[in-house]
Amino acid sequence: MNINTSRKESSARQFGWLVFLLSALLTLPWIGMGNFYTRGEPREALVAVAMLEQGNFILPFFQGEFAFKPPMLHWLVALFSLPQGYVSEMTARLPSALACIVMCCAFYSFVSRRFSPSRSFYASLILMSCFEVHRAAMTCRVDMVLTMFVVLAFLALYRWYEKGYKGMPWLASLAISGAILTKGPIGAILPCFALFVFMLFYREKWSRIILSLVKVSVLSVIIPLVWYVAAYRQGGDVFMRLVMEENFGRFLGKMSYESHEHSFLINFAMIASGMLPWSLLVVLGIVTAKWGKLKSGKKWVKEQWQRFRAANPMIVFSVVAAVCVFVFYCIPASKRSVYLLPMYPFMSLLVANYMVDLYMERKKIVKIYAVFLAVVSLLYIALLYAVHFADLSILGTSRGARRLIAQMTALQTTDIGFLYIVLTLLPTIVAVAVLAGVRHWKNVLFGVAGLWMLVTLTLDGLLLPAIKNSVPDYQFAQSVAMFQPEGNIYFYRPAGEKEEAIYTVGFYLDDRLVSCNEETVYPDKGVALFRETNRDKFLSAMAAKGYRTEEKLRTLNEFTSIRCNILLYEFSKIKE
Repeated sequence: MNINTSRKESSARQFGWLVFLLSALLTLPWIGMGNFYTRGEPREALVAVAMLEQGNFILPFFQGEFAFKPPMLHWLVALFSLPQGYVSEMTARLPSALACIVMCCAFYSFVSRRFSPSRSFYASLILMSCFEVHRAAMTCRVDMVLTMFVVLAFLALYRWYEKGYKGMPWLASLAISGAILTKGPIGAILPCFALFVFMLFYREKWSRIILSLVKVSVLSVIIPLVWYVAAYRQGGDVFMRLVMEENFGRFLGKMSYESHEHSFLINFAMIASGMLPWSLLVVLGIVTAKWGKLKSGKKWVKEQWQRFRAANPMIVFSVVAAVCVFVFYCIPASKRSVYLLPMYPFMSLLVANYMVDLYMERKKIVKIYAVFLAVVSLLYIALLYAVHFADLSILGTSRGARRLIAQMTALQTTDIGFLYIVLTLLPTIVAVAVLAGVRHWKNVLFGVAGLWMLVTLTLDGLLLPAIKNSVPDYQFAQSVAMFQPEGNIYFYRPAGEKEEAIYTVGFYLDDRLVSCNEETVYPDKGVALFRETNRDKFLSAMAAKGYRTEEKLRTLNEFTSIRCNILLYEFSKIKE
């Protein structure tokens, strides 16, 4: 081993430890801060709660329904919750945070063997600090766990390509199995689709392509099939209808509930916003490029295609993987930003290469970007302090204004203590340093990355907890628990209507909600929760059954996780 190789390996190890430490610092200390405030997080957490309560780790039943997704996330949440004996916000979000850390470290380790350690490190910094990646890492949802498995499958398949597709792709198939057990068949479709296009690009024989896809597919479905069979034995046709709806119904836009249906054009906006702040520099570089020097017509296109075909195979694979994910998710009617997450590692590598080249060729553009981001960061920090002294009534009385006031009021009540000062002082110092040294720093891109990461810490440690805690679900659940400290609490949903449960309130009431409707046989006395929109239906149904009802509690505003006021009524049987 020569000296240069030894130095490269040492540098790669040092950068690798930095990737681990930074990805951990950006996630683990903050995941327990803030209550659940959306429908998705407590819905997934409640499945793990049901698993632990029922001892059923195949297909637990809660609040009148099965889990919408396969059980991998819920298994992990239950596992991490065992030491403390209950599911909390931290243990519920921990699988996503750890999945992000594993993905970032695996991605760096893989890329650093094929590119310089510094460039690989920068690509990893971009990846872990992308807005959408970080957001997904901080929530109890299946998407980051799915992304980890899919990305690991992509990397393992590329390693299989380097070996000439010899042997069995065990690692890739194992990763795909994990992806299927996280979110269903999509976990196999994305890697197989990318492998097919990649092999086609390099003009592999059709016999080899088909054989390779068969190997990957067959090996990947063995483990998930065991769970699907076991789940079907428990859930029967109801389970199968749920599987069909979540996989094929979502793809075709035939869901029984709202499923984020949009035009394919929204994917461009979502990837641009999800790649913030790095997409800003890419856009700035493209807009200011000297397009007049480009050759026109077919000749230029042909030259670019030839350059692409001659490029590093890892670059080609990154483009193929990103494009395949993007194109695939342009097809379904349902579109969400988290669906595009498997693109981000490969986009980060491409963006890192572009930014390094941009800095070498047009430093002025990079410096303008650095100044802009530093100024925005300083304004953001100033705004955090200004809110504490602001008169929020000037925002008005519209619905949007009232919601913003509720969020900012929660921030105003946050103590400006040691943590607050540290989390705002650090990005301020780095922003000033960027402004002062942008002319002289050779590694201005690393300075910008550090600045954005520190800004992210203020978001996670200060702003987002306040926003999360402003949603009234948790406070309402605490009031209900004081009124009804033990026993079942009925949750009324009209028969024949498709309504999601009030998952957040249900989670904070220790999963004591029992679904009911007009056909339910009620006890002589009890309490029931329901949406304000169902008030008249509930009162009519209970009156018809001979019950007296009385309102006891309600949310103070409609800004709950279900965007509607929630009511608690006490009911008692009228004696004849």
